[in-house]
Amino acid sequence: MNEDVGTFFAPITLMIGGALIAGGLLSFLDINFFRTKLQARLALIAGLVFMLATEALFLTSSTGGRYLAGQRIDITDCEFKVERTYPVERSTNKALISEKIKECMEGIGYEWILDHPHCQEAKLATNTFCYLPRGPFDRTIVGFQMKFE
Repeated sequence: MNEDVGTFFAPITLMIGGALIAGGLLSFLDINFFRTKLQARLALIAGLVFMLATEALFLTSSTGGRYLAGQRIDITDCEFKVERTYPVERSTNKALISEKIKECMEGIGYEWILDHPHCQEAKLATNTFCYLPRGPFDRTIVGFQMKFE
């Protein structure tokens, strides 16, 4: 989904989901907003679905934190640092620039991985899909986000 559209719909889905969850939970305290207990339970389930769908939207988009978007920023930052340090080598020794970008990324906690199909297409040091974070949680989230790119 387009991130702009997702950002627009997220507050709406969170409010609807929260209202349905609240209405469903209040029915357990005999404060009924619904005609039957079945409707209250279905509202609770629907509210949870709204909330989980919204979380999935954020998790799979680059607006969901710094994970994949942050990785792109880190690659760009490393590329800038390396080109600033070795300005002449950009045109004369591209292999050195590539190795230094990989070293920079390794130094800030990324591992060079060639498994992703987009990395197979272009095995470049500046390809976001050729890196995964070393941290297990970050690695899981970024791997999940990469499946949707």
